[in-house]
Amino acid sequence: MVRNVAPLLGPAAACVLLILAFTARAAAPVEVLRADDTYELRSDGSQVRLWRLEIRPNNLAAARREAEQALTYSPSSEKLEVLEAATRKPDGRIIEAGPSAVVEQLPPGSAELDHFTDRRQKVVLLPDVEPGDTLLITWRRTMRRPILPGFATALYRPSDVPWRALTLTVRAPKGTNLYFEAHGFTHSVTKEGATVVHRWRADPNAEADDSDFGPLARQPRVYVSTWPNWDALAHDWAALALPKARPTPAIRALAARLVGGSADHREEAKRLYDWVSTHVRYVALYQADGALVPTDANDVLARGWGDCKDHVALFNALLAARGIAAEMVMVNLGDLPTLSSVPTFAELDHLISYLPEFDLYADTTAGTAPFGTLPFAALGKPVVHAVASGALRHTPPLAPGQASTSLLTRARLHEDGSIDGTTATTASGPFAADLRHSAQWAEGIGDSAAASQLRALGMIGSGSFDFAPPDVPGAAYEVNGRFKLDADPALLDGNGFTPPAGLRLLVRPGDVLLGPSRRGLSETTATACHTGRQTETIVLDLPKGRHLLRVPADLTINTPLIGYSSQWRLEGERLTVVRRLDSRLPGSVCAGDIRRQAAAALAAIRQDLATQVALSDE
Repeated sequence: MVRNVAPLLGPAAACVLLILAFTARAAAPVEVLRADDTYELRSDGSQVRLWRLEIRPNNLAAARREAEQALTYSPSSEKLEVLEAATRKPDGRIIEAGPSAVVEQLPPGSAELDHFTDRRQKVVLLPDVEPGDTLLITWRRTMRRPILPGFATALYRPSDVPWRALTLTVRAPKGTNLYFEAHGFTHSVTKEGATVVHRWRADPNAEADDSDFGPLARQPRVYVSTWPNWDALAHDWAALALPKARPTPAIRALAARLVGGSADHREEAKRLYDWVSTHVRYVALYQADGALVPTDANDVLARGWGDCKDHVALFNALLAARGIAAEMVMVNLGDLPTLSSVPTFAELDHLISYLPEFDLYADTTAGTAPFGTLPFAALGKPVVHAVASGALRHTPPLAPGQASTSLLTRARLHEDGSIDGTTATTASGPFAADLRHSAQWAEGIGDSAAASQLRALGMIGSGSFDFAPPDVPGAAYEVNGRFKLDADPALLDGNGFTPPAGLRLLVRPGDVLLGPSRRGLSETTATACHTGRQTETIVLDLPKGRHLLRVPADLTINTPLIGYSSQWRLEGERLTVVRRLDSRLPGSVCAGDIRRQAAAALAAIRQDLATQVALSDE
């Protein structure tokens, strides 16, 4: 199903600010014959968007799916109309969808979604759709008032979908300055009286960049904005957002109570961070100006919940009450390692805080991340500060020694082929935040969490977890587990098997730090990567009288940037394998020669992790 999922300026994913994107759900089963995205900018600040789509489903499943076309909008600030909805048959007949074919509903999500959003979804049910038909639909969205005094949009063309024509058009009053950045799009300008028409056409031969990042970082794309640079956008955004973080008497009283007798600013900031992280429930909000502007900090305090913008408003207000400066910061928590030169909100989907006194970024919505630690998704990312100048900056990449994880599994293989044992997982830095999230999940699932995790790892059995409260702040964290796997007699009959890692909750060595461990990426594909350490120790006691057919060979990788070793030892009836990865990769993106080194190491590590052993009774 082909959808354009974004308003001009509106919310995007879990938090936030917005992504204007163009997505395609099907490849070969659907052809996009024509897609026209047209904006009319009016002198009073209102904006009208026409979105015209012609698509052809080529099989029955695609026809049934594409027969429903939907678009989301916000009734409080927008009007959405269906101007055209029809099915064109191969013989030229056109079957119109009547007014009753347009229905309105809540966007997909939880039953309580209407408590937190004013967004609605209009769905058009196209008539008599069969393979080979052409579906025609035109939407008109009118934004009555812009949230900010400007316009920005972005569009990308999926290169893995059959496309014939994709056009972005912006009609603006004469004298309107438009700035753009285009990759795989051609640009033309015409004049129609007092209107200047800018048109960008997608090059059908343009290919995606070789990277593992999101479509706005690698697909043919275009960005358009009335803001000349990020400072200009940040200025207008700050004018609306910063007043929401002013401390009130209630906020000042809370800040004084929380810091107690501390006279150290960093300790005060930590206590305030810990309180907001644990006491303000995160709830995604998509209401009116809430797409970009936080709720007043005092209101957030009173209700005890809010989205990322609200978290930042309250945290910054508490800091201000103690004389600690803080800045609002927009960041992308997705897979976009860069920002376009032309400022839009398409690449920004989250808000965090920056404390210049400590040169420190903080994200209270992370919940499980200790003060001074960002999640992996926010590390080494371009960010936009709500400041008068110098708005475009970067969060720091991981420093050596900040991120580590260690797994120790001790298990015994019994005569009936069952296995039982224990797993201890410890972690620090962003890994500790991930482990705390896993503990929160286990806490919410209850007694069935261990069995569920074993199933996710491809094993059948039972078990239990033991851990300290995951919401208690701390730099490191540990989870212990006990497990028992159902009997598999084949393990005793000479069949190969991998020594079980037990109740594993985090990724295995190589994954995340060296980039995604999955197959299918070439050695030139740019990926995310980080510095850090991962260790894994598996101890397996064999049944009496059973022996290994062979002890696997050790593996050592040693380069200036990557160190990896696996050591296999058999002492009597005890098999021990110890794996250790030390990543010294600089920055948060691996490309070029660094990526080739990481890809080669990941391939060897994948093979090592899949190493099997087999038993013999001779």
